[in-house]
Amino acid sequence: MSRSRSAPRMPLLESRSTWSLRGRLVALLISLMCLLMAAGTAITFLEARATSQRMYDESMRQTGELLLQLAQHELEEHGPSLGEALLRAETLPGPFAFRYQVWTEDLRASYRTANAPRTPMMPLNYTGFGWTVIDGQRWRSFSLWNQAHSLQLQIAEPVESHRELPTEFFWTLVSTLAVILILGGALIWWIIAYSFRTVRTSAQLVAERSANDLRPIDAPYVPQEVAPLLAALNRLLERMRVALDLERHFTADAAHELRTPLAAIRANAQVMQGARTPEEFSSASDDLLTSVDRSGRLIEQLLALARLDTGTYNKSRFARTDLATLVCAQVEEQLQFAARRLIQLDSSASTAMLLGDRDLLGILLRNLIDNAIRYSPSGSRVRVECNQRGNIVELIVSDSGVGVVPAERSRIFERFYRVSGSQDYGSGLGLSIVQRIAELHGAQIEVGNGTDGKGLAIVLRFPAVDGADFTAG
Repeated sequence: MSRSRSAPRMPLLESRSTWSLRGRLVALLISLMCLLMAAGTAITFLEARATSQRMYDESMRQTGELLLQLAQHELEEHGPSLGEALLRAETLPGPFAFRYQVWTEDLRASYRTANAPRTPMMPLNYTGFGWTVIDGQRWRSFSLWNQAHSLQLQIAEPVESHRELPTEFFWTLVSTLAVILILGGALIWWIIAYSFRTVRTSAQLVAERSANDLRPIDAPYVPQEVAPLLAALNRLLERMRVALDLERHFTADAAHELRTPLAAIRANAQVMQGARTPEEFSSASDDLLTSVDRSGRLIEQLLALARLDTGTYNKSRFARTDLATLVCAQVEEQLQFAARRLIQLDSSASTAMLLGDRDLLGILLRNLIDNAIRYSPSGSRVRVECNQRGNIVELIVSDSGVGVVPAERSRIFERFYRVSGSQDYGSGLGLSIVQRIAELHGAQIEVGNGTDGKGLAIVLRFPAVDGADFTAG
């Protein structure tokens, strides 16, 4: 019967739609520039229109004052009529299309341009600038009296004249800003592309790496925003390199260490096959079981060390623990093993509270006690002590065996290291596991002389936990 094979699962990053940071930055910056330029254009246009209005008003005021003086002079010189010359001059179309009127105080005589209305463009009691409607259109107006208050001049100018200059200025400004926008957008694109060059270089360096090349990425002159990402990536590569090295060493060491018990198992099996008497068969079967036990213990130690070496242990499992309780439990488990070796195993434990993982602490104690029993001769003594002194929890496992010379004490925590001259078939991993668990719990390790100056004593000091200050989790 054939089995249907499911389609390979695509990586998470490939299943998502990608977007360009460079494109987003360019779009946002150009949009921001457009917004600022639009705001600047509006403000500039409004200010220009206000300035233009002031200029037109000032021009109208000066023109009105000049015409009023001229009208007063002509009136004084010619009487009630301004004369044909003045009328002809003032009815000629000017550059600003002014219309004006000159009124006497009692309205008995009036003078105006030919296209000005016959009635006052503004109330005679009003002076200054204002607005009026002529022929259905809105005009800007200005009126003033002479010093004797005998003549009033009213002058007006269509609003369209005021709009011509601001409108021309507006379109000139818009066209200029459009060119600036195009050039600025191109410059922004080039600057961002140039700034992202180091990112592309770093990505290329990573893409060119082989699967086994875990060297740090060396990308000089990276921007400050990218440097933390590269630093984090380098730290990840370093952790991967360490994990890969540990895996390689673990695989090589495991393969090397498993050869001996497997060879012993094979040899014992061959002896069993060739046994000629029941005694030979029984002896070979006992040796075979011993080799199997040794292989099982070695595999168990290897698996425990591999779990601790992954670096992914979660300390959320830590809880308030009485180390004395664990000591009593482990001593009880090891009594039978110590009795078989003709070794006296005793303990002295008082309440000692610390923050830790009960399972890992149990493994630590089991390895310490097992190691002390295995490396102690028959008839010797192994003692386990546990107590709390202030803010320190102290654990001491001592024996009265052959001990370790001071020159080799720094090496007993190395993996697969065995004391010179030892006849025991230990795995050489027990103290390595002890050291790793101690590191996870923040404990310090000391190695000294055992009971009565003989053998070996291993002392661990853990930070104590005050029950009143402890919060689980």
